[in-house]
Amino acid sequence: KISNATGVLVAGYKGITWAADNGCKIINCSWGGPGGGSYGQNIIDYAAINKNCLIIASAGNDGSDKTSYPGSFNNVYRCASTNGSDAKSPFSDYGNDVDFCAPGSNIYSTSGGSSYGAASGTSMASPVAAGAAGLVQSRFKYTGPGSGFKIGERLKQTCDPLPAVSQYNSGKL
Repeated sequence: KISNATGVLVAGYKGITWAADNGCKIINCSWGGPGGGSYGQNIIDYAAINKNCLIIASAGNDGSDKTSYPGSFNNVYRCASTNGSDAKSPFSDYGNDVDFCAPGSNIYSTSGGSSYGAASGTSMASPVAAGAAGLVQSRFKYTGPGSGFKIGERLKQTCDPLPAVSQYNSGKL
């Protein structure tokens, strides 16, 4: 858990370190924002390179081409959102550092403890991609140095292309 009692995210990078140190091989970061910096990049590098973890992070929900961290760090697979028609969700951020998309519009999930409901956002798409990564790992059983990157690249290279939309034609999605 990376949030405090009021829901404010206070330990995101500490959570990545904990997960990597405790055997997690696929780490989902359904959070992000502006910033960046060497502290966050060092944590990502530790998990991805030293602990061979795949790190997937949400792209952001402003419908714009901007960076968002941890998704825009090196060694992170940044995930945008698609809708039920397999097109970019209108809210989803995009950019040269987006690696792939996953369904993120109207995803039925837990909501507020013991209830369920539909939610939308790249924070919904990122765990869908992480689940697909788990299936890839269960099939190919990558081990050793670079195993997280092998899972991420397998996902990235087997995605189907989105329909061409002029603003995204230059590799931003």
